[in-house]
Amino acid sequence: MPYYTMPDQQRLFVREIGRGRPVLILSGLGMSSWQWLPFIASSLAHRKFYIPDFRGFGRSKDCQIPTDADFACDAIASHWRDVACLVEHISAVENLAHGIDLIAYSMGATTAMHGMKYGNFSHKIKRYIHIDQSPCIRNQSDWQFGLYGDQQAVFLDILDRLLHLLTPYRQLHQPLKQLPLHIKQLFLPLFDEFVTLQKVGLPQHKSQKSYSQRFTFFEQIAPSNIAKTMQLKLLPFHSVDYLFWYLNSYRQHQHDYRAVLFSLTTPAHFLIGQQSVLYPAEGQIDIARQLSDAKLHIFEGAGHALVAQQPIRFSRLMYQLLLD
Repeated sequence: MPYYTMPDQQRLFVREIGRGRPVLILSGLGMSSWQWLPFIASSLAHRKFYIPDFRGFGRSKDCQIPTDADFACDAIASHWRDVACLVEHISAVENLAHGIDLIAYSMGATTAMHGMKYGNFSHKIKRYIHIDQSPCIRNQSDWQFGLYGDQQAVFLDILDRLLHLLTPYRQLHQPLKQLPLHIKQLFLPLFDEFVTLQKVGLPQHKSQKSYSQRFTFFEQIAPSNIAKTMQLKLLPFHSVDYLFWYLNSYRQHQHDYRAVLFSLTTPAHFLIGQQSVLYPAEGQIDIARQLSDAKLHIFEGAGHALVAQQPIRFSRLMYQLLLD
């Protein structure tokens, strides 16, 4: 499980596991490579997986944010540069004459599409497995199926308030728990709004609680500063600068990948959460149906986190797709 040196000399962790024809997996925001292991376990005997931990997560959490102007404000472009470098490394040890199978989920799919548009990545993909992501994150006149769909304006308002709150601390490469107490007290309700927005329109189990409600126990037994620290420890971001980098990247994202996705000629599979709040299924389905060689796999009753919400079905489908 080596660390690969990226163009800016940072060391990116890449989990390598299994044997056989190579598969590249690009994870969603906040995921670590180990989280894929239960879903690919049955394929390890005949497929070799390369799963990078994106900067800021897993064993790549200590990678620095790029300082180059083109990447310092664009996490997606930075991830694509890292992936392109990784593919070069893989090509040096694997026979990629016919391309590599690619599994890309959420932010990982955005990274893949960015590479298709700006790095000729399409010609290096043998088969594409696209998991619940829109080719156009920002809504526009002819596209209303971007991030949060018709709730996008609400999302952007929350994002603006979070960024405004964190701007004075955006270069703080320290844990969120080290934010001043008054900032923590303002941050957590905003983050709770963000989490709650993901559940709009989804059937709510009576045992489900909002982000802040799940931590009232902390507030009952601990002083306020300790309770806030406990809550912040459970967020997927390890440092303030990374949280700001990702939030700002999504706020500024204006790329439209529809044209390059339509031109994809390799076999593609679209795995879609029927009740996805982040990326409405209707838009994803419409895109998939316009590709020359794409199959739809609709996960009824699941949302954006279909991997976790229907793990058995997802694992079985992965095994079937990777047998070919």
